[in-house]
Amino acid sequence: MKKRTKLLAPIVLMFLLAGGFQLCSFTVSENECVIVTRFGKHVRTIDEPGLHFKQPGFIETANFLDRKVHIVKNLPITLLLHDKLPIIVVCDACWRISDPERFFQRLRDVRNASGKIGDMLNSQLGSVLGNYDLDNIINVDEEKAKLPEIEAKVASKAKEQASSEYGIEVVQVGIRRLAYPSIVEQSVYSRMRAEREKEAKKHRAEGAEDAVKIQAQTDLEVSKIMAEAYRDAQILKGTADKEAMRIYAEAHGRDPEFYEFLRSLDIYKETLQKNATLVLSTDSDLFRYLGGGLDGSESVDSPETTGDVQRGREEDGE
Repeated sequence: MKKRTKLLAPIVLMFLLAGGFQLCSFTVSENECVIVTRFGKHVRTIDEPGLHFKQPGFIETANFLDRKVHIVKNLPITLLLHDKLPIIVVCDACWRISDPERFFQRLRDVRNASGKIGDMLNSQLGSVLGNYDLDNIINVDEEKAKLPEIEAKVASKAKEQASSEYGIEVVQVGIRRLAYPSIVEQSVYSRMRAEREKEAKKHRAEGAEDAVKIQAQTDLEVSKIMAEAYRDAQILKGTADKEAMRIYAEAHGRDPEFYEFLRSLDIYKETLQKNATLVLSTDSDLFRYLGGGLDGSESVDSPETTGDVQRGREEDGE
């Protein structure tokens, strides 16, 4: 019996030491900090990772706080804009603990912090949106759309309030969703349609202006080309007429009587067409070669010319 007692004593002592060590020690990771409280009052803050010690649990308590970045996802909320139109907004935020002692005194844990930050964001968002109209929220003109400016203002106010009141650093604020209540949905769509039509008319007018410019430039080029072509044609025609006159003059100089005869034949060919009727005097120069010879004393018995004259007489009833 004494031997058993001697054997159990070290084992019990080991368990007591292990239990005491567990009650008096704790481990801090890299993403955590610990607020040590004694009977509920803050004693010290530990943010260095590793093994640390404290008094037994009923005297001192280690309160672990997660220092990673947390995300708050708010529920949709309806707010009024400056033009008294309602809008449904969903705003999210990313945050982390910057002052562990203040955070622990005001909020205690992450769950309470998420609720407080969500309420704070909605309050700041309502305050900022009250200074903007619907055109500043959604607009085809990027200069009139002020959504990035609104997010920046909400983030600035939220950072200041969260840091001073809760020991929290707001890392980022973003508007995740925008929607319209059914009572203003149709008017919003009508306004958006009117803006799109205005933009389309602007583009059409610019296109029509460009088309007129292109057409005018094309007409100018065509007129220039036609003028150059007419000029070249007149030059060629003048050169040809000059050459023809030279040839006519040369032919007339060699044999004037024969030249006159050929010219008369050309005139007969142009005037005595099929079913043509001529009324000429016997003294007419044109009748010279029809009624006499080359010297005016002999008749030209050409069947072709005689037939043409005979047909003309028959048609006149002679």
